[in-house]
Amino acid sequence: LKDKLFLGSMEGLYIYDISNPTSPVAKGNFIHAKACDPVVADEKYAYVTLKAGTTCGSATNELEIVDIADVTKPSLLKTYAMSGPSGLSKDGNTLFVCDGKDGLKIYDATDYSKLSLIKQISNIEPLDVIAWNRNALVVTKDGLYQYDYSDLANIHRVSMITVSK
Repeated sequence: LKDKLFLGSMEGLYIYDISNPTSPVAKGNFIHAKACDPVVADEKYAYVTLKAGTTCGSATNELEIVDIADVTKPSLLKTYAMSGPSGLSKDGNTLFVCDGKDGLKIYDATDYSKLSLIKQISNIEPLDVIAWNRNALVVTKDGLYQYDYSDLANIHRVSMITVSK
């Protein structure tokens, strides 16, 4: 995000100043339960998923929202229960969370304290998502899906590339 790099690790979220890319400077961290944690950030918040049952050691399935107004002192604001979250992405106030067998969850994240589910696509088991320019690319075990979310009331799949073993 601009001149900040947000890294999710097994121990927590780490924030670095990369205004000089050859010399990153640690600015802050948020330590959580041991877990592999994908992270995405906007100007005010970092969104972190923790997934149980992996080699990373987490015992919880949740989405954490972390206040990053002061990157030197990130703090937990809110936790949402999930089923088996992994990748996530954000475009404006639209938050995409891959939630394992529960599918892709798309939220209105205008207010972090009251995420509002816009749509749940439950016929896929997503692993990761990249949302950009009103298109979401979703990686699953069986392929790559593309969803158009230019109209949040009519989110729909526009393509799929099947991957076979």
